[in-house]
Amino acid sequence: LDAPAAEPFKRLPVLDRPVRFDEVNKKVFHKTCWHCHSEPDYAIGDGGPGNSGGFGFKPRGVDLSSYQGISSGYLDESGSRKSLFSPAKSGTPRLVEALVARHAEEGGAATGEVRGMPLGLPPLSAEEIQLVETWVAQGRPR
Repeated sequence: LDAPAAEPFKRLPVLDRPVRFDEVNKKVFHKTCWHCHSEPDYAIGDGGPGNSGGFGFKPRGVDLSSYQGISSGYLDESGSRKSLFSPAKSGTPRLVEALVARHAEEGGAATGEVRGMPLGLPPLSAEEIQLVETWVAQGRPR
């Protein structure tokens, strides 16, 4: 028998209330992301595979440990700095697209140009993604 198809992930609408960096950092970035995406000095190590490379991945220079780090973006395939907030092919900001893509990966679907995050871990909840997406949509207030 074939297994039933996984339900597609349903994104929640952006919140009506203000969302600031400190809240997103506490509930998402510092809780889940910085272990693999931070500056080596902050991580007291190498910065993780999402920053300095490892586990077969090229260094991407993604630092989610601070507002300044997130604002500095990532290194693309050619080594050029790009914004984590630039739109992916879907039009969704890359940072949000990576969080949503993890749900698709868990369901066995291909995710295209953006690898799902957190890599190899359970996806973030719809509410956590909503918080990040709201913060980005509101212009990433400090």
